[in-house]
Amino acid sequence: MEVFSFWFILASYSVKTIAQQCKLTQRSEHGLVLLDHVYKSFTVDRLASCYIACNSQPTCQSLNFRLSDKTCQFNKETKTSCPASLKQNEGFIYADNPDRALLGSVPFKAAKSCQHIIQSGDSTGNGEYWVDPQGTGNSFKAFCDMKTDGGWMMVLNVISPRTQSSRWNGTAEQTFQGMRNYGNGKMAITKSAMKQVRAYINFAQIRFHCSKEKGTTFHVRTTLNNKGTEVVRFFSGERDERPDSCDSFVRMDGDNSRLAQNCAMWANDGKWGHVSHSVGENCLYNHAAYVRSRYHWIISIDGQWKCDDLANHLSTGDFWKVYIR
Repeated sequence: MEVFSFWFILASYSVKTIAQQCKLTQRSEHGLVLLDHVYKSFTVDRLASCYIACNSQPTCQSLNFRLSDKTCQFNKETKTSCPASLKQNEGFIYADNPDRALLGSVPFKAAKSCQHIIQSGDSTGNGEYWVDPQGTGNSFKAFCDMKTDGGWMMVLNVISPRTQSSRWNGTAEQTFQGMRNYGNGKMAITKSAMKQVRAYINFAQIRFHCSKEKGTTFHVRTTLNNKGTEVVRFFSGERDERPDSCDSFVRMDGDNSRLAQNCAMWANDGKWGHVSHSVGENCLYNHAAYVRSRYHWIISIDGQWKCDDLANHLSTGDFWKVYIR
């Protein structure tokens, strides 16, 4: 494949222009074209004009240049985000826009999920990203954990504040858009909201993470097998029967919980959830997992704040978090 550098294309421009464009070290690729993602097409006088036009538009993710008639095509995706759409064609030149808006960085380039951002190569680390699970343009900011195994979207974030009066009162968000409120340390979504977001992005895993300063850390993620899938279906309201606990999860780094070590004892029958509590909308935070009278996952239920323990002792910064991907 013949490769042309942007430097060659920009050689005819002034020194000032070249200095302004010096970051354009991205290489163009002759003989390639990205199909099915063109949102704008027009003719130009030369390839350099196509480059500059795309570079000035953050919405332009990449370009195709048709050599036969000097047609410049702006793409809404890149070869990284949609590798199956990249095809060989000697009549075209393809190039990424080095100044493009990264997926999830702005509302008009919202991602379906945090995992979508990871897969597109646009992750900039843990933090806020614009997401639009429905794909309808109603985007919002969600928190993505991009470092812990990568691509996790937060659906529950409860943090113990300094004062008791500021604690979360147990009222969960009724729709998945409530994930936008993660920053207040009092956010959880209901089972119905989990069902909504699963219908849109078909997430395959859930990660539970809680920790107390004066206690232990429970940190597990569901497996990518049939048992793990049944756990996801249970917490998403797709099944009522409580799933088996053993072999449905793996322990993550930092987990030192008694709960994870005693899966066969969960709920007296080796299963996730509670025979009565977890059939409701609050299943993510009310007895999601527990060993009776010993180790519990309970958040703000009847004044109970339990993370792998039976005590309600809290320190500022103790937390409970749940993620999906």
